[in-house]
Amino acid sequence: MRGHDLIRNVIFLSLILWGTLSPFAWAKEDSRQTNPKMKQELKELREIIQQQQSRIEELERKSAVRPPEAPKPPAQPLRPVPPPPLPVGQIGAVLPEIGAVGDIVATSSQKRSDTEGNDRIAAREVELVVGSYVDPYSRFDSTIAFSDFAEVDLEEAYLTRWGLPWDWKARVGKFFPRVGKEASTHRDSLSTVDEPFVVRNFFGNEGFARAGADLTRPFQGPFGLVLEPSIGVLEGGAGEGSLTFGSNRRRPTVYSHLKMFKDLSDLSGLELGLTHLLGSKKSDNGFQVNVLGADATYTYHVTPTNKLLLQSEVYVQDRGAASSTDPDTGVVSRFDQHPWGIYLLGDYRFAPRWSAGVRLDQVRPVDAAASRNLDQGIAAFLTFYQSEFARWRLQYRHETDADRKEDNAVFLQGTFAIGTHKHQLQ
Repeated sequence: MRGHDLIRNVIFLSLILWGTLSPFAWAKEDSRQTNPKMKQELKELREIIQQQQSRIEELERKSAVRPPEAPKPPAQPLRPVPPPPLPVGQIGAVLPEIGAVGDIVATSSQKRSDTEGNDRIAAREVELVVGSYVDPYSRFDSTIAFSDFAEVDLEEAYLTRWGLPWDWKARVGKFFPRVGKEASTHRDSLSTVDEPFVVRNFFGNEGFARAGADLTRPFQGPFGLVLEPSIGVLEGGAGEGSLTFGSNRRRPTVYSHLKMFKDLSDLSGLELGLTHLLGSKKSDNGFQVNVLGADATYTYHVTPTNKLLLQSEVYVQDRGAASSTDPDTGVVSRFDQHPWGIYLLGDYRFAPRWSAGVRLDQVRPVDAAASRNLDQGIAAFLTFYQSEFARWRLQYRHETDADRKEDNAVFLQGTFAIGTHKHQLQ
């Protein structure tokens, strides 16, 4: 519309000029002193005004029918703005949650055997943790364990499915079944550097991880208790170094567990557990081995930063007979018909980053005759929690085995986590 404004200004100036000169023209006409030159100029000025007025009317008619101009697109940024990152655990995320946990242990022992990093610094276990939600009803988790003195092991690979009838939750794959406390715990989350003797002897050096399927469902019980029953079917066998069940994986193991929790006060809580396993000790028969277990964990927050932890587990087996014969070789193995084991553990968080504790062990080995003694031990440990992702632990252990051989060992453990991991180091 700048052209319209210019035309209007010209017309306005012309009108002023015409209005100024007109009185003089009329006066001269009236006085009969008409100037022919001025009459000609006035005539030309009137023609110009009429032409400009016609031009304005034509422009206004065109403006009335012209479509509105499209708005100009906004200025584009110099660099494209990247999309916001996907939240951790989002369904359908491009990348799954990935993390790694390293467990570095230095060991010095009186034993001369070269067993699991003895008298050296070893990467005892490095776990690669990968997991993500599959859809709104399920999640997949896996853990691959690497070690510098063992082969690569698929420690966990299972699918969790919730939303089942009556609010049950299912797992299928390879996982740690809910058996007691320490047997179902990853090594990097143990309360001590090594497993308690009863866990190591009954379930294996690295806990009890088996392939199978189980169901669990928490619900509110009487007297303010929170109850969580679990039941599952697992493949046969047990962990490395365990003789509880036979080596044939085709003979399944059935397990059940009941966890009970109650807040005793605003500062303390008590957790109780009952475990039962039914499995086979030989490859040609059905179920012969019953394992009964009970665990208790008491926590008391002395202050917001000081916490006392007391924990214990006890297991008893019924093996049905005191001996077994291998059907392939005919070798007869003698067993204690009712082997048992127990440990007591206490840990006190005396500072925000420091804790100290002690563990007492007693176990009758599965492969020991009734006349033999117990495996016994005591361990004292000091833990420094550097952060949520780094922890250091110094431990001394004295043990006497069933053959009355003694050993003293010192451990220095460093546990470090990066990425997304399930097991807090606190």
